[in-house]
Amino acid sequence: MALWNLLMSVDRVPESLYPASDIGDANFRALLHAAVDAIIMIDERGGILIFNPAAERIFGYRESEIAGRNVSMLMPSHFADHHDGFMAHYLVTGERRIIGKGREVEALRRDGEVFPIELSVGQVDLPGPPHFIGIIRDISGRKRAEQEMRELQERLARVGRFSTMGEMAAGLAHEINQPLAAINTYAQTAERLLKAGAAADAEDLQHICRQVSQQAHRAGEVIRRLRGFLRMQDSARERLDCNALIREIMVLAELDARDRDVPLCMSLAEVLPPVRGNAVEIQQVLLNLIRNAVDAMSAQPDRSQGVIISTRQREEGGVEVTVTDHGPGVDEQVARQIFHPFVTSKQNGLGVGLSISRTIIQSHGGRLGFQPNPAGGAIFSFHLPLSFED
Repeated sequence: MALWNLLMSVDRVPESLYPASDIGDANFRALLHAAVDAIIMIDERGGILIFNPAAERIFGYRESEIAGRNVSMLMPSHFADHHDGFMAHYLVTGERRIIGKGREVEALRRDGEVFPIELSVGQVDLPGPPHFIGIIRDISGRKRAEQEMRELQERLARVGRFSTMGEMAAGLAHEINQPLAAINTYAQTAERLLKAGAAADAEDLQHICRQVSQQAHRAGEVIRRLRGFLRMQDSARERLDCNALIREIMVLAELDARDRDVPLCMSLAEVLPPVRGNAVEIQQVLLNLIRNAVDAMSAQPDRSQGVIISTRQREEGGVEVTVTDHGPGVDEQVARQIFHPFVTSKQNGLGVGLSISRTIIQSHGGRLGFQPNPAGGAIFSFHLPLSFED
């Protein structure tokens, strides 16, 4: 802000780019040369008047060769085509769109590379026609680091999903073997009927065929959900219905729950606004929380209350998803660091599930939290911001 205030308060500007020969204020010139961010001054027509050394480094042009040319040459075509129109609109109406504001946009280097920048634009109070100063910071490095971090988080999340499926292998095998065994039984029955020749009842055979089809669909549905859960996803976000995500993941969540005789109950809000996120990652968090709740209740003598998965719209904004169990609760010492990696109360657990889940929710702009259940057990909940159409 000190740099910006100094630039906005100058009463003399170097005129090395003007026909006049006045070299301007020495302090101002020193500031231009010392600044690590690009500083560009333009006139009311968009012509470049000042182009400091940092701008030369960032864009690849010499000051002497770019002086007087339209600043739109430093923009990709989808911005450049509208720049002069925005300038004219501001000069006529005084309506500000980017002036006095900071934003992230794209710029164009001399070699044709389009790169991300932070841009702040202000009007300079000088006699005569209006002039504008832009301060530009190249954020290519930061964006690359952010992308690498996202990719690392996605790989870690995918490893977590494979780990979860490994733990659920017995339940998955059982869920697929049941329809396969049923198909085998129906096939043997059909074979006996066919051997009977003319005595075979066409209606019985049709019934068997329908049952075989249903059982094959049942096995296929489990495999489809499993493949969807494990598939590699890009980091793109889309509008999501949290209730629909919960109903979809219940196909996998119920595998463990049935095997351990823990009922799962849904208490979903009738209407929820959409959120923006990655469906597979949100379902990974859901499955992890539900499986933890099932684990907590599996040793309880009374499991009738089960695990409750609920949703609601928050008054503060956003959607909240809650997973409530009625198990023994979380040890106080574990609770203090429950979202830290490698912290677990399970004998054979790695302690990374909740840590990964928290990272996923935070990357979506939400928060994952924990509190004791007053009725006994634990309550884990996360909230996600709403999705707004542009």
